[in-house]
Amino acid sequence: MMSILLIGKGSLLGQALIRAMPADADVTALGHGADLQALDFAKFDAVVNAAYDPRYMREAYGNGRDMDLDVARAAAKGGAHFIMLSTRKVYGLCPDFPIREDAACAPIDHYGMNKLRTEREIQALMPGRCTILRLSNVFGFEPGRRTFFGLALDRLQKEDAILLDVSPAVRRDFLPLALFAAILARVLEKRPLGTFNLGAGLATSLGEIAQWLIEGYGRGRLIAESDRNYDNFLLDRCKLDQAIGFSAPAPDIKKYCLEIGRQLADA
Repeated sequence: MMSILLIGKGSLLGQALIRAMPADADVTALGHGADLQALDFAKFDAVVNAAYDPRYMREAYGNGRDMDLDVARAAAKGGAHFIMLSTRKVYGLCPDFPIREDAACAPIDHYGMNKLRTEREIQALMPGRCTILRLSNVFGFEPGRRTFFGLALDRLQKEDAILLDVSPAVRRDFLPLALFAAILARVLEKRPLGTFNLGAGLATSLGEIAQWLIEGYGRGRLIAESDRNYDNFLLDRCKLDQAIGFSAPAPDIKKYCLEIGRQLADA
């Protein structure tokens, strides 16, 4: 039986992981304010951090804001394996489609720059005991969040519309929350070493996603303010699939979007 420590149990990703973990796993889930110094990290096989400081996402790197590194340092002292949830934003506007892990990293915003710095710090700290996962756009029912889905749901509920500031034809890698959690549970079991992409295995146009959300909601319209072809991306997940011996089929993004739209209608 594996023993797992999760920091950030109240986060969207943390809650999904708790639901996905096998019944025989020993999971200790703590909130964002957990006292890391009071924990005995030696009793855990693996540690995953889903907590973050909001300033880390929108401001330049600063001491005291890097919760990934704080948790990794504690895990390193206790000899536990650390799972870092990084982001595809470390690649920046990469022209590759799909993007492999050996692509050049050229982040263009504070979040991407900060995550890339943290990746390098953790790799240097514990090269033989860490897994870094570069996530695509993980999505679920998330009104109120500053994400594509969160903003789309908020506007749809308030104004019966979804607004796009890029072309509806732009294609991005959207990973359903449940699939993310299922794969992460497998990663915690296998604990491969290195840096890996974690995406859906397909890219979906923003216009399709918006229309499916509207269809599930039962009303609304899509407003495209621009035909700008910006930030198309798809992550190549083959390296991770091989490392954990698990290849999930491509998800039915339409089904997920219709269900999220229906949830919004019932909210």
